Amino acid sequence: MGASMLYQVLEPLPDARNALLFARQLLARFGVGTPDMPSLSFNDIATEEQFHHARQYFTCGTFLCSQRDLQDSHVQELWQTLDRMGFRDTSPGWVETELQPELSSLWPLPQKVQFQLMKGKTPSTFPIRDQDECTETEIDDAVAACGPLSIDIDWFSALRGLPSSNLCGVQLCLNSRWTEQCSEPAPGRHNVYLSIGTRNSDEVARDWLRGTGLRFGESQLGW
Repeated sequence: MGASMLYQVLEPLPDARNALLFARQLLARFGVGTPDMPSLSFNDIATEEQFHHARQYFTCGTFLCSQRDLQDSHVQELWQTLDRMGFRDTSPGWVETELQPELSSLWPLPQKVQFQLMKGKTPSTFPIRDQDECTETEIDDAVAACGPLSIDIDWFSALRGLPSSNLCGVQLCLNSRWTEQCSEPAPGRHNVYLSIGTRNSDEVARDWLRGTGLRFGESQLGW
């Protein structure tokens, strides 16, 4: 089964709360039946500001890169700095850390290195359960607390007028944007996408999108 097609809805979204409201409005307008419970996932920590904000809610994270990228001089320098701080590989290209304030000086990270939040002692306002089912109340709390963090929220739902519902729904990217089959941090930018699934023909998709009366960006490979 191939990936779905995502279309960005070109709508001004000044803040996370308005972006969430708009995503839900699209779901109410075009969704059919009861959608699946939404899922929430956190993107990489891309900036020092995001790191400081994450420290309010999370205790642990992971620096990671491929084994091949460990040969890069900038990555080696970062790994040596982490070693001096007392953090060492648990496996090649994987260093688990506590979110200590002195780590903030490491940003911006080398291009080939990611930093991801890990499960830990978190308040109920941040359900870090990647790709798990969340209640709409949990989504409200997470969006209210997300600040500069990059978060993706998905609602799988049949869309009215499309013959196939497979992998259809609404995608919300807070402080991030969708690229080919994944999202990447984009601090300060919020985006909403409609997924028209994997089994609707190009002609059907074009006619359906035109009939919504919305403005869309270019199609991208999605879920």
